[in-house]
Amino acid sequence: MAAPAGSAQYGRRRQRIPPIDERVAELIKRTVQKIPLAEMRTILKAWGFLTDQDLQSLVQTRIKENIALHVVQLCEEKRATLNHAADLDIVYNHANATKKTWEVYEMSKPSDPEINHIEVSEFKASFQRGILSVMKNVTVHFRDVGDALWIRIAWGSAYMKPNQYKPTFIVYHTQTPYAFLTGLTKTARPILCQALLKAAGYTQIQEMELKSRCLDSLKDIVFKRFDQSLLTHHMKPPPVKSFTPAIVDSRVIYENLKEKERIHNLTCKTFGDGPLPKLEYASFKMETAFKGEPDVAGKIEPLRCFVKFSSPHLLESVKALALAGIADAPVSSLLTCIPHRARNVFKIQDKRPAQPTNSQADN
Repeated sequence: MAAPAGSAQYGRRRQRIPPIDERVAELIKRTVQKIPLAEMRTILKAWGFLTDQDLQSLVQTRIKENIALHVVQLCEEKRATLNHAADLDIVYNHANATKKTWEVYEMSKPSDPEINHIEVSEFKASFQRGILSVMKNVTVHFRDVGDALWIRIAWGSAYMKPNQYKPTFIVYHTQTPYAFLTGLTKTARPILCQALLKAAGYTQIQEMELKSRCLDSLKDIVFKRFDQSLLTHHMKPPPVKSFTPAIVDSRVIYENLKEKERIHNLTCKTFGDGPLPKLEYASFKMETAFKGEPDVAGKIEPLRCFVKFSSPHLLESVKALALAGIADAPVSSLLTCIPHRARNVFKIQDKRPAQPTNSQADN
């Protein structure tokens, strides 16, 4: 006897949807669990894979584990791939970029000076070919975020599949020589740098001594988007505003008013009036040789020391120290030159005498 039509339709609805790749499901689950509840809906919406109806169904629970399982279930129904999981990871890391330490790489010497424009699609294809030509067990994913191209690379080895939980992220603004990287290992650095050079059309690349958790501040420094008085205060100081004490009362007599005005003027000339780039630290490795009799100095090891200044917002802290009178004004150029020189890691050594040429040595 034939089964009722209704039971046949019910059976089709109850057919089990084939599960997606376990690695994809696990990556999506782990990424969702890292998202703060306050940012959950915003990040998942920016992901663009789930519909508004799907997102509405997630509001019913406030338990992150249940949300993650629900998202994985929705992704199984939509047949999510590794590309979708990598996209979600990029969106999350873009929204939480301050949880990583970023390094800046600068490229130079265009390989073909006549070519001054490279299409984004051409850059992506060339970059991916450069990586895959050297390593096979690696995945490369791209996503355009605002005016930047985000690249996610999961590295493997000859005998291991790519580790999707420790990827390298590259933020590249096309038509510029700068790339911002995090999570790059020493082993992968030569491969990535060569692929980046070829795709961007340059012949040389070097790591700048500039690091921070605030990706936006690193961009402000290398693209010169901060207060320009920081760049020119040594040459032509900007106009200085008159110093006005915080308390205005005829009965109050201010001591050392001229000194306060001097410190205020110097600080304004040095730091400007606008917001300062956010850096968490500045480090100085110093080495100096013993100054004395040549015979004695040659036998004594150089004096080496390491100094590190750290703060949630180093430049603003240094500026505040000067205004508060805790630090002398003007503040040392070793700290105020950080935005101008685009570096916060310094190596300071004695000037070494020039080595004589062969002809001079013979004479």
